Amino acid sequence: MSHVNADTISCRMCSADALFSFRRKVLGKYEAGYYLCPACGLLQSESPCWLDEAYGEALAAADTGVMQRNLWLMKTTAVLLQLLGMQGGRCLDYGGGHGVLTRLMRDHGFDFHCWDAHAKNLFARGFDGDPEASYDVVTAFEVLEHLADPQAFFDGILGRMKPDLLLVSSELLHEPVDPDWHYFYFATGQHIAFFQQKTLAWIAARYGYHYVSCGSLHLFMRAPRRTAVIRLALRFAPRIYPLLGFASMTAGDHRRMMRERDLQGDD
Repeated sequence: MSHVNADTISCRMCSADALFSFRRKVLGKYEAGYYLCPACGLLQSESPCWLDEAYGEALAAADTGVMQRNLWLMKTTAVLLQLLGMQGGRCLDYGGGHGVLTRLMRDHGFDFHCWDAHAKNLFARGFDGDPEASYDVVTAFEVLEHLADPQAFFDGILGRMKPDLLLVSSELLHEPVDPDWHYFYFATGQHIAFFQQKTLAWIAARYGYHYVSCGSLHLFMRAPRRTAVIRLALRFAPRIYPLLGFASMTAGDHRRMMRERDLQGDD
């Protein structure tokens, strides 16, 4: 159902009335309205009827930075978890694509598992995650702006799972809203929810979490931690990374996969 001519829609984060902001063409053919919630600050598209078409493939051909981005996220996450003493935690990469980051994190000694509703885990096979299970750490990179139901996402993770840490990435919106902001990516149709600092603060308060934001990275914490250490890790991870040592799980994972293969061969 299209809401193009509606003055308000129900906010998909907090259920308040979100007010019409502007209209743009998505995927070159769908006229879509965008609505800003004055209560939580979320900017969202109208109900996105175009998502099946937008996600015709899990990895867009134009995403040439996928490997470079995963290497940067690996260094940042590894440094952050090491400095916070979370080396032994059970971790989920939510929306982890084909498992590249999960494999990289396991290669650095972190017990990561991968889950993605739109992609097959190819690089970390045998280490599939379960969004209904419990984890100490959850990462969700390049996920927030894709959420058709952000309330369900945060209810499931911060409300039910309650990890010690949730690390997400997204470029933040600033008001007044600029309809020509590059991050809308109208041509792809995949970005449908846009967060600002006000939204992150609302989420943290709603679920009883603390949060630290640094650039495009945002960390939600069940208990307050050393903000200076977190900002140092998020901002300077590539420089800190070579100074730290990591205990790889690569060989152990290989032995585990070989044992499972042998056991399957005996069936």
